[in-house]
Amino acid sequence: MEFEHVANALCLELSNSVPDRRESSERDWLRTPDGAKDWVQSLNLQLAEALGSEELDRLKRLRESVFETFAALSALTEVSERSLGVISAEHAAGLGRHGYTSRDGMVERDWPRRWDGESLIALFADSAITELTGSRLDRLKLCPGCHWLFFDMSRNRSRRWCSMQTCGGRDKALRHYRRTRA
Repeated sequence: MEFEHVANALCLELSNSVPDRRESSERDWLRTPDGAKDWVQSLNLQLAEALGSEELDRLKRLRESVFETFAALSALTEVSERSLGVISAEHAAGLGRHGYTSRDGMVERDWPRRWDGESLIALFADSAITELTGSRLDRLKLCPGCHWLFFDMSRNRSRRWCSMQTCGGRDKALRHYRRTRA
């Protein structure tokens, strides 16, 4: 299976692991342990073992909390305390397991080389906290086509869709069709 990664942040890639949020939940890259493994590997992360059902459920719960939080921020609406609580709790659990270490005169997170479910959940929660407290929120956008979240890193901040290959192409084709029919 081919996965598209367009978000410019790990936490938003997690949010975007549902191919189209307007469709049914049958299309969910985290629906099965094998699907989740393939999706994780597409992010260049190697799993030490397959995700268990409890870990997969926690990852999906974190995904929905990340989506709710960042979608609210992109719409400049109130952020749910419940969603923030899920992100914060998973981040705190991750800090307890993967703190910081000193390497070559620098301090960095002590992440494993191969990921298990716990460390993977901690990684995505850490990414969410980093983005929520960082300086890129003014570049956060929601694709009008599929409702994927992404950071618009274009110079003039004019990116409208998740990608031109999918939603951008569909939108342009629809506008062309409407113009020629009018």
